[in-house]
Amino acid sequence: MKPVLIYLAQSGLCLAVFFLTYELFLKRETFFQLNRVYLVSGLWFSLLIPAFPVTSPFRTLTVPASTGFSPLPVSSGSGFGLTEILVAVYGIGVFFFLLRFGLQLAKLRRVVRTYGIRRLRGVKIVAVERLFSPFSFFDIIFLNPGPSLDANLRRILAHEQVHIRQQHTLDVLLMEVVLSFQWFNPFVWPYKKALQETHEYLADSGVIAQGFSSVRYQLHMFEQNVGASLFEFGNNFKKSQIKRRIIMLSQMKSPGVARLKLLLALPLLAGLVLAFAQPRLVAGSPAAPDQVQAADPSHEKNIQVKEELKKLEAMEADVRKQMETTSDEGVKNELKMKLEKIAYKRKELSMNSGASSELSSAELKAMASELKEKEAAIKAAYEKSADENEKAKLKDQLAKLRQKEESLKAMLGKSLAVAPSGFSTDEMKKMLVELKAKESDLKTMLGETSDPEKRAEIEKKLKQIQAKTTEMMAEYEKAFAAGKAKAEKTVK
Repeated sequence: MKPVLIYLAQSGLCLAVFFLTYELFLKRETFFQLNRVYLVSGLWFSLLIPAFPVTSPFRTLTVPASTGFSPLPVSSGSGFGLTEILVAVYGIGVFFFLLRFGLQLAKLRRVVRTYGIRRLRGVKIVAVERLFSPFSFFDIIFLNPGPSLDANLRRILAHEQVHIRQQHTLDVLLMEVVLSFQWFNPFVWPYKKALQETHEYLADSGVIAQGFSSVRYQLHMFEQNVGASLFEFGNNFKKSQIKRRIIMLSQMKSPGVARLKLLLALPLLAGLVLAFAQPRLVAGSPAAPDQVQAADPSHEKNIQVKEELKKLEAMEADVRKQMETTSDEGVKNELKMKLEKIAYKRKELSMNSGASSELSSAELKAMASELKEKEAAIKAAYEKSADENEKAKLKDQLAKLRQKEESLKAMLGKSLAVAPSGFSTDEMKKMLVELKAKESDLKTMLGETSDPEKRAEIEKKLKQIQAKTTEMMAEYEKAFAAGKAKAEKTVK
């Protein structure tokens, strides 16, 4: 799910950048056709740039040849966290807006079936006996044949025919689809309004270019400023932006040099492409074990655990020496008890750190038995106790004990897991890491060569390694599942 969320965030950022550039530099200019091209192109580039990232010519990422990227899946909790809630809310929003889009189209189809299509002056017309704003959708004009229509019919038809000739409906449909998937983006709504305004400016200037009086046309727009909407995202003749349209009609044409502002789109586009470009992978020298461990977020904790284990081993050696030098049975018994405590502490540290390699299967089984005995003792004490505070403490101890049992099961499952090939899960994991490193090296070589023969040879090796990785991954998962089942039986 994360790649999808990242794509949506990057796409939304692209949309915001294109819109802000339009607002700052292009909105007040009168080259409406170029503004339309810019806005529609911005929609397409916002969808495509994050979907098809290029390889950055500036950024490189050195991949140690001995590690690569671990192909093993990271286990996630089964809880419903914040990420899942956000994804669910986003999905509901997308469903709502797509449903709204579909219902609008169905409503339009129903209107066409109800009133039918006829031709008027060579144009397809749907005459609807309801108060609404005349609009066009593809090559059909929807209007209300009221009393005010006769005097202004030529102007309305001229206006809507500009929408039809320039195929503004395609822009509208694309905008609705983008809005459905970017509904959470605060910039998508003003972006839609900017595109609608540009369509109206184009239609208005197209009417004036046909010889209609500019003054009469502006008066007509003012008179038509009241009306209901039959179809929300059609190209309406009457809009709430009448004042802006009249201002743009009266405004002096932008000088030709102002068109150079569109050149801003080139560095803007290049910047977005580079911002989301992937670094070029470069195979480095094999990493030292310490370097590999340093890449692990839990490396610092593991170091602390190892230091504690070393101290415990030193203490154990010291106690054993004392046992050899003393002949007092009482002292020997005390030292034996101390040894048992040290041994248990060592096992507990190993278990909490997940260092299963520190313990054998026999030791893990012994720890499982000890935990079961402790659990039985705590349960017995809980049942006998009448003190609520003491029972709460015992309940908390029991919960912590069960957490240790779950961790122990996972470790025991790993130690008991053996694949049909005879490899343990640890051995298979190392092999998978090596295979992934080889795969990364081959991909780097593939990107650096243009020789068809070499590319074919590299691609062949790459497919073999990928097939081997897939096969070993399946074997690893089966072995791990079998080991987990054995561990469940053992701990029970």
